[in-house]
Amino acid sequence: MTETEFKEELKNLHGGYLFFGGEDYLKYTYSKEVKKNVLDGTFDEFNHIVIYAEEYSPSALSSAIFALPMMADKKLVEIRGVDFNSMKKDEISALEDVLATLEENSHTILLIRADNEYFNAGRLPKAPSEIYKMMSKYVTPVEFEFPSVSRLRAWILRHFTKGKIEFDPTLCEYLVTMCGHDMWTLSKEIDKLCAYAMKNGLAKIEAKDIDFICCKTIEFDDFQLTNALLDRNKALVFETLRRQRSAHEPAQTILSSIVRLYTDMLLIQRLYQSGMGKSQISATINMHEFRVGKYLGSISGVSEKKLERAVELCREADIKSKSSSNVTSYIAVERLVSALCALLCK
Repeated sequence: MTETEFKEELKNLHGGYLFFGGEDYLKYTYSKEVKKNVLDGTFDEFNHIVIYAEEYSPSALSSAIFALPMMADKKLVEIRGVDFNSMKKDEISALEDVLATLEENSHTILLIRADNEYFNAGRLPKAPSEIYKMMSKYVTPVEFEFPSVSRLRAWILRHFTKGKIEFDPTLCEYLVTMCGHDMWTLSKEIDKLCAYAMKNGLAKIEAKDIDFICCKTIEFDDFQLTNALLDRNKALVFETLRRQRSAHEPAQTILSSIVRLYTDMLLIQRLYQSGMGKSQISATINMHEFRVGKYLGSISGVSEKKLERAVELCREADIKSKSSSNVTSYIAVERLVSALCALLCK
């Protein structure tokens, strides 16, 4: 279920919901909406049970689900901060036993608010994780993704209006480019801009104010690692790899992109040495000319022998990873990246 679909669901909440995905701000916002729609102001302190990570156990959750609401039709049970990624098979099984009782307790609305770093949904929809598959049998998954700039625009303008500061709508994209799509980060940066404007008697925020006040945020996309390797920027390579692992990017996916990068680099170098120009190489291997130019810039001054060694390192890592667990595969990727940086990076 998407955020938009869940807006309709708010009118008729029932059973349980799993809030997951990258945008924690929206999870927090919709948690408040769920509370507002479930509780009626009667004995709310008794009818809203929040189970934090340090208090969580299957028995504690079971007791909360079975408990009858006090002087009300419904009660809300929330789970927050639990590290689902670290759960062992028997712990997942125990949680499933409790979730299976939710259907017979129609007086309870269960909300599982999964922090992005503690919940790996897998590669949806084709390859969901085991914990996701189990939970989705008993509760409705609601994914909160980072919104696009077009969706963020109205939200950004509302925040500035609330702060009584004028903000040019055309600067919304620039603000997102500077600060990223994360709404928690954006809300804090907007608060800083409003405070700055009020202190300095400014009625309107301009681009120069964003440059002066806001902290630049680096966002990581699908090409960030390969671009960092192309630039031979060792610090960015390892930071990107850390972020990809935290985001549960499969080790084999990361490895595949690295293998493809260095095999392409070696091929482009050989074609260039054979006398082909950038346009000819682009047409021959069906790669955008701009990308070919980046590859040629990266391999300038790098010997063919070094690139051949890089491809051989990739091949060895690929063989090891295919016969290993995901954890061991990550180790293989990290060792490969270390070896490649030692061979080729600045």
